[in-house]
Amino acid sequence: MIKITLDTSQFKRAVIVATAKVERASQEGMKSAVKALMNDSLDLPPACPRRTGALAASHSVFVNSKLVGTSADRPVSEGGEATPLTFMPKISQELIGTLVVHKPYAASIHEGVSRWGTPYTYKTPGTGRKWVQSKLLSFGEKYFNLIAARIRVTR
Repeated sequence: MIKITLDTSQFKRAVIVATAKVERASQEGMKSAVKALMNDSLDLPPACPRRTGALAASHSVFVNSKLVGTSADRPVSEGGEATPLTFMPKISQELIGTLVVHKPYAASIHEGVSRWGTPYTYKTPGTGRKWVQSKLLSFGEKYFNLIAARIRVTR
């Protein structure tokens, strides 16, 4: 009679450790991705409109509802005020990266339609409508690769 005994405790522990490392690396990668999205949205055409700079200085990025960066250091002229959001309630157990543009008029400026329903005219060269959406469409793979790269180098 042959008797084989298999101790899986080390394997189970290794799976738990590996899972924790991948989750931590995913969060770090997501931080890099949402910060890159914010910076690309602010700096690459079509960039965020900048009449006073208040809109550009009011971007915030969160990972799992934790603030990881803002654009509050962007210049604001007299009459403008940076109002980055600094708190976001946790709404999911999933890994979520969020970019918030925290001004009441942000959505209408982003869509290119004024509060009165007329097309918005962008006066600063290089700025324009859909400054966030265009980056997701153009550079989505870049952002996913930032997350994947962080996971890939995790030991």
